[in-house]
Amino acid sequence: MRPFITGHEDLIHDVAYDFYGRHVSTCSSDQHIKVFKLDKETNEWQLSDSWKAHDSSVVSLDWASPEYGRMIASASYDKMVNLWEEEPDAPECSGKRWTKLCTLNDATGPLFSVKFAPGHLGLRVGAIGNDGILRLYEALEPSDPRSWILSTEVKVLPNPPASHLQSDFCLTWCPSRFSTEKIAVCALDQVLIYQRDQAGKMYVAAKLEGHEGLIRSISWAPSIGRWYQLIATGCKDGKVRIFKLSETLQQDSDEMSVDEAPRETTDDSNVTKGPKLKVELLSENADHGGEVWSVCWNLTGTILSSAGDDGNVRLWKASYMNDFKCMSVISATGNN
Repeated sequence: MRPFITGHEDLIHDVAYDFYGRHVSTCSSDQHIKVFKLDKETNEWQLSDSWKAHDSSVVSLDWASPEYGRMIASASYDKMVNLWEEEPDAPECSGKRWTKLCTLNDATGPLFSVKFAPGHLGLRVGAIGNDGILRLYEALEPSDPRSWILSTEVKVLPNPPASHLQSDFCLTWCPSRFSTEKIAVCALDQVLIYQRDQAGKMYVAAKLEGHEGLIRSISWAPSIGRWYQLIATGCKDGKVRIFKLSETLQQDSDEMSVDEAPRETTDDSNVTKGPKLKVELLSENADHGGEVWSVCWNLTGTILSSAGDDGNVRLWKASYMNDFKCMSVISATGNN
């Protein structure tokens, strides 16, 4: 593990790699986004560009699928999601290499998390924040991503508390192209899996239960070669949990569907019966000895990394019994 100086003047809230792992972006309370590129010869990260992205703390960012070009989405306490596109002909470190495509400003409170959908779902982006509402946006024309519409609005928390921390909300999309559209949303201490029915409406298909504190991070594993899905969570209660999700024909008449048209409440006319997901807790570990702040799967969905209060990154891999064990501990002083 080799640190490098970012040049940010305040706390860094999020770090994201592009699809190829050759560029990394960071965002900070200094209202700036920075993009670094990896020098293949020296294996050092070099600043490519830095710019003021918002009028408040920038707390989340994500790269779009490479098939839609080099694009970054950012979310901020200023209630806005900004979409940025790289201008490859602009000089590096000029502050002009990344230009703003558009601003999505439907939120009524600070935003905490933003994620692009997998490429096979089209050019879409999801965001959630202080108002407890999940909003999904879609580009009108993927070849010209300057015009977007609010396609779906889901009230995750009917009565959100007056104040939150940025780390109390996060979301992740199901990356499988062989499954219907799904998105997992963490709000405080609960995880809800939303899925589209045949009418295009979102409903709660599953809940990941058992968390005993605020959920800091969630990651949906790529399902290469698997018929089921894996989701990992990192929680304030100090545990890394891995859940197995599989399809079932069971219907749940108690779940509410939220129409794509924005609305404050739901009534009986919006109740739909959709197939539920079967949830099984595969693994639960407290090796970090404190809060778990981040979890992330590798590109094949075979190894999970987690970071916690112990200052270490732990790598988890499944045994032949499908029980995940810590295979390596990475610290600033070396590998164990």
